[in-house]
Amino acid sequence: MKFTGNYVMQYLSFALLLGAVAFYVGWSIAYGDWNDIGLYSVSVILILFGILGTALFHFKIKQEESNLK
Repeated sequence: MKFTGNYVMQYLSFALLLGAVAFYVGWSIAYGDWNDIGLYSVSVILILFGILGTALFHFKIKQEESNLK
């Protein structure tokens, strides 16, 4: 396994996903409001970028590994 920029981006995307969940839960606990449209709008965007980034770079890494064989 070669450590490339794709692995870094995959880990950052996963960290973005975890950060979004932590932001949602932290904000909801701090302010006691689980149904805030602003909270949803920020959290959903961060979660989508985290999921899409993780999936994109996962497939990109698999493609590069198959090209090396």
